[in-house]
Amino acid sequence: MEIKANTPKINKDDLLDAVLQKLRLQFGSVEVGFFVGTKYKTGKDVTTVARDNDQGTKRIPERPFMIPAGIKAANKTINITVQSIASGLDEQQALSKAAIMFKNAIQREITNLKEPPNAESTILKKGSSNPLIDTGLMRSKVEWKFKK
Repeated sequence: MEIKANTPKINKDDLLDAVLQKLRLQFGSVEVGFFVGTKYKTGKDVTTVARDNDQGTKRIPERPFMIPAGIKAANKTINITVQSIASGLDEQQALSKAAIMFKNAIQREITNLKEPPNAESTILKKGSSNPLIDTGLMRSKVEWKFKK
């Protein structure tokens, strides 16, 4: 007599959704970006400067860096979270590792973005042609935190 065990095939997306749901329920989520509180010498909040540069204003051309960074980091971030848990890290450590990876992706995007370029007058004023880096404060203030 032969006994066959039917092992259900596990859909990778369903497994990932289950892991992410468990993380959300147990630890909340991780937010990565800019948080209110840090100001430039001019008094302008870093979050405002980041938003204005990312989305553009009447005077500042749109220079999206948040969504492109997210797109570039999404699969790596998800994979590192799942791999971290599979290798024995607890969920909070895995989320921390993923958040740091995402933070680094945003900082890389800020550093590497070249288009649209600064106006010549802006380049002369700040001494740099990098559109998103003037003092470096915005780039240094990409942060992450747990959210319940």
